[in-house]
Amino acid sequence: MTSVSDRDVLASAAALLDQGERIDWLSRASLVTALTALAAFGILGVNKPAAAALLATSVLTGIAELYLAVRVGFDAALFRRLADTPAAVDFAKLDGALTTLGILAPGKTARTLAQRTSGALRLFRCQASLAAAQTLLFLAGAVVAILH
Repeated sequence: MTSVSDRDVLASAAALLDQGERIDWLSRASLVTALTALAAFGILGVNKPAAAALLATSVLTGIAELYLAVRVGFDAALFRRLADTPAAVDFAKLDGALTTLGILAPGKTARTLAQRTSGALRLFRCQASLAAAQTLLFLAGAVVAILH
């Protein structure tokens, strides 16, 4: 079996995390559509509280997805940069920079590559789950609006 380098792991993780952009694009489309529907309810005086509640919850879920999309995109860019750097991967320098920026808590330094990629992939899965929930809430809101 061939050994896998840190660069290979980082590049693969970055490629997977890049898919968060597609998820975010679909989530934003759903977010805008739900906001438009809610605005139309208000303008047209539509009184469908159950549908409005589902659409509003879809909007809130979309906002949470947007936050995770930023985090996932940041991790993808960091992993790609580390994978493309010709020098050996130096997590201590990265941790120092992230701590200085206030992005990383001092207690989170000295994590292994496996811990770092696992955390990033957990955020990616959460992002995808939120986007799926958002879509289901939006569709449920649309169905309730049409049927009631």
